[in-house]
Amino acid sequence: MYYDERKERLELKKREFERIQKGDISDQERKEILRRNMQASWTRSKNTSKQKQSANYRVILLIIIILAVGYFFLDGMDEVDNVVKKLW
Repeated sequence: MYYDERKERLELKKREFERIQKGDISDQERKEILRRNMQASWTRSKNTSKQKQSANYRVILLIIIILAVGYFFLDGMDEVDNVVKKLW
């Protein structure tokens, strides 16, 4: 058997939700739940922004590579054109 953090979090949320539904929760516990939910939300948004940033870097890098290959390919076309003209 192994420890499943996700399962643990889900069980904690279920217990918290049941207690909220019953009204069996103090103001201090309600604040703690809110704090934990806000922290989880902030962490998720922080991770998402990092993923977007790294994806943007990859896209920019691919564009630069494609432009460089296109430049060298089209720059070399003049030389190929000269060779073809000499052959005819």
